[in-house]
Amino acid sequence: MRPLAPNHRSLSIDESATLAISFRAQQLKAEGKDVIALGAGEPDFPTPEPIADAAVRAIRDGKYRYTPASGMPQLRAAGARWLQAAFGLCYDANEVIVTAGAKPALHMALSTIVEKGDRVLIPAPYWVSYPALVKLADGEPVIVPPVPEQQFVHSAAQIADAAKKSGARGLILNFPNNPSGAVPTRAQLESIVDVAAELGMWIVSDEIYAQLRYDGADYCSPAQLASGRDRTMVVAGFTKSHTLTGWRIGFLAGPRDVIAAAARIQSQVIGNACTISQEASLVACAEPPHEEIARRLPAFDERRRFLVKAVGEIPGLRLQAPRGAFYAFVDARELCERMRVTDVEFCARLLDEQFVATVPGSAFGAPGFFRISYAAPLRELERAVLRLRAFSLEPVRR
Repeated sequence: MRPLAPNHRSLSIDESATLAISFRAQQLKAEGKDVIALGAGEPDFPTPEPIADAAVRAIRDGKYRYTPASGMPQLRAAGARWLQAAFGLCYDANEVIVTAGAKPALHMALSTIVEKGDRVLIPAPYWVSYPALVKLADGEPVIVPPVPEQQFVHSAAQIADAAKKSGARGLILNFPNNPSGAVPTRAQLESIVDVAAELGMWIVSDEIYAQLRYDGADYCSPAQLASGRDRTMVVAGFTKSHTLTGWRIGFLAGPRDVIAAAARIQSQVIGNACTISQEASLVACAEPPHEEIARRLPAFDERRRFLVKAVGEIPGLRLQAPRGAFYAFVDARELCERMRVTDVEFCARLLDEQFVATVPGSAFGAPGFFRISYAAPLRELERAVLRLRAFSLEPVRR
């Protein structure tokens, strides 16, 4: 009899790079090292008190039992109203399901629409889990190389060329983008969606950072466009805007039949999203749109502006101003070449020698870059930049 062994699919899945960096940073902290953790995308703001209070009430009132797999009916309806009020997305309650966060929403979406062997376009830089999630759905990820010279926004022609060459059936979009903070113009997004429509491609649009935008960047979703509404599944929620990261709650919206199928899959995979988090999300949906993010955005913007200026003054590093999310995607190609290291080695040494945790660009499909999360206090970012500057001068001394 053969010994128990992992199957082929599991062997093809790498560990999440961001979680691996966070774990290494935690190890160093446990050893007493003064680690500045800028790897994870987790806001330093607390969960708003009314939302936290709603969760406490839910526990006290015994509202912690199973719900329908697709979520509490009142929350599905509230989620649909919130998507309309906050983003102008028009969905009925039966076109929205409640998921256990953005990652499960992506998993349910891809598990529902990817056929075995389907090729799926993933423009780089991409969130680290997209290729793995496509593989888990029995699809084949096709990476579209990054275009830093275009502020990391691919042209419709580039998407069309990649789709035609690969025969891709679908496309994953993520704007504002993690890790680059890229936000396309409405015209740019319309052109990409028109390509998807022309080639018969579906779209999964990860919009978890939709409320975090700077410098007048406009919000636009493929689901707002005439040629995109019926071919798009939208991932949304309060994870990043309200610090509900550990609450594991989010929304998946799309055409009714596809959402119903996703709900059936969810019923077999997780049952339902945390009931207590669902009760709390009712409060989040009821608040005036963008009210909480308006309190946070000035702090995020101050940090963003600081990093653009400070990092740009370090020899060998360049940083385009991010237009959304809370990440700085630093171009370290020149410095890596001078140090004769890869971006992975660069980040490993930065953590081990200067105790600053960042994420290498290779994890996002963009070698030579690294990501700094500025979901951290400004004083921590200031300390991190001093260490980064000291680290960048080390090759000169050797």
